[in-house]
Amino acid sequence: MTKIEYAKCEKLIEEAIRKAKQADEEYKEAGRHYANMDNVRQETEQRKADQHYGEAVGIEQALATLGFKHDRMKELLKLL
Repeated sequence: MTKIEYAKCEKLIEEAIRKAKQADEEYKEAGRHYANMDNVRQETEQRKADQHYGEAVGIEQALATLGFKHDRMKELLKLL
């Protein structure tokens, strides 16, 4: 893997971590709306969270397929 490719993979891992954290917050927000019986907002937050979670998982799978090794991969796996 070249230095340029490695740098791009580092950017991707940061993006995946950001998406995973965002999904976690959206899942929490969906739970709050569920508790308040606000079904429309709960469903909206749930779908946004599912989308961001899926993006993070996809990035993680792509990086794993490429054989990318980085300390932040462990952090990402904990978030997923």
